[in-house]
Amino acid sequence: MRYLYTGQAAKKIDEHAVGVVGMPSLILMERAALTAAKLLMERESADARFLAVCGTGNNGGDGVAVARILHEMGFKAAITIVGYPDSMTEETKKQVEIAVGSHVPVISMSALGDHEFDVMIDALFGVGLSRDITDVYEQIISDMNKSGACIYSLDIPSGIDARTGHVMGIAVNADVTITFGVNKLGLILFPGCEYAGEVIVADIGFPGESIRSVDTPFFYYEPSDIANRLPRRKKRSNKGDYGHVLVVAGSENMCGAAYFAAAASYRMGAGLVKVVSPSVNRDILLGRLPEILFCEEDELPEAVDWADSIVMGPGLGLSESAEQIAGYVIENSPVPTVIDGDGIRLCKGITSKLSENFILTPHLKEMSYITGQSVSEIADQQVSIAMETARELDCILAAKDARTAVTDGETCYINVSGNNGLSTGGTGDVLSGMIAGLLGQGMEPLEAACLGVYIHGLAAEVMSERLSTYSLMASDLLTGIPEVLAEGTKNGVH
Repeated sequence: MRYLYTGQAAKKIDEHAVGVVGMPSLILMERAALTAAKLLMERESADARFLAVCGTGNNGGDGVAVARILHEMGFKAAITIVGYPDSMTEETKKQVEIAVGSHVPVISMSALGDHEFDVMIDALFGVGLSRDITDVYEQIISDMNKSGACIYSLDIPSGIDARTGHVMGIAVNADVTITFGVNKLGLILFPGCEYAGEVIVADIGFPGESIRSVDTPFFYYEPSDIANRLPRRKKRSNKGDYGHVLVVAGSENMCGAAYFAAAASYRMGAGLVKVVSPSVNRDILLGRLPEILFCEEDELPEAVDWADSIVMGPGLGLSESAEQIAGYVIENSPVPTVIDGDGIRLCKGITSKLSENFILTPHLKEMSYITGQSVSEIADQQVSIAMETARELDCILAAKDARTAVTDGETCYINVSGNNGLSTGGTGDVLSGMIAGLLGQGMEPLEAACLGVYIHGLAAEVMSERLSTYSLMASDLLTGIPEVLAEGTKNGVH
């Protein structure tokens, strides 16, 4: 698990290192520059021509120092300073003095057109940017983006909001972003991640005490988290040890969603899966998935009592009967329950409060039903709206988008797996079943939702490599899930 920091939080870490621990700011700057310069020397050819485009803040000082180190190592490196000298920080002034004393070429903006560069180092603005970019800065970013040079951004592409990932008018379109110390939320969220290119988190020696001094609610998973977080399986066990999952889904002659949720629960390790659906769906479901137990809607009370976890809503419809079913589950479920699909729309009419036992998995349109806000508003402020909604409903919320946010209102997991192959019918039903499968094995709701979303995205990546994102279907995820689990646990004991 890795944590993500807003620009403000990252600045607090820096301030703690300098003001409390006593580490000189110039030393941190020099460490950042050495790390970036080393990476550039490893990746770029010895005859590459470098230009560091530097602002007057400390991010600019990082860029000046990188160019000076490259110059000292025999590379063709130059700097240009953008902005008013009077606004230059003391650290950046010092770096400019050192660079000039080291005979690093300084090129004025007016003369940039007379030179060609293979690599540009973006050091205009760091994580503290709080206003839209205009005037000369807008022009030089536009020129950089059109230059054809390979662009390395230091800490964050200039013009990207480190908290939201928003573009502040215009932004550098980097090939690589070297971010210092800790990863930034704006580098993960859209559209910031599209501007960041490859993101490298570079250790520049922040004291551990400084990093621990700043709390952040944001985190994401890496492949090693699969083995660390999956429920353990006992060598001596039976199907009763891995949970009873109840899938309340489907409407007359529409049972695909129930199938996907049930099959995905089994693929995630559930011991037994029972489906409650209209009787006309029985033969189709048992024909496709003979491992399930099947019961009709009038047997719902007994099925709820049987369950260790529940999925309610996929393909359920919006009829009066569906509303009664949803109402019964919401009012009587004693176990962790995933509400998905039609269940989300029905939920709002039944109750204004849930509990931490409930996980809602809305896409943007369903979030609009819940909040009353427009899809565009939610997409623009997905993380903050998801956290606020989770607090208001008192539940776990997995707000689905290209970067799904899973939150209990206090902490927030940002999912980095998956691709646009998931933009097809049925993939959400698979996700709800995966989460329920983990819940049935005893995982806590928040952790089950986070891990389910992560593995769901990885399954899409695995299958897209084989089939392409164009051809990915929900049923393909049922093949991808075991491949992800096999790879993720091959060195662990489960």
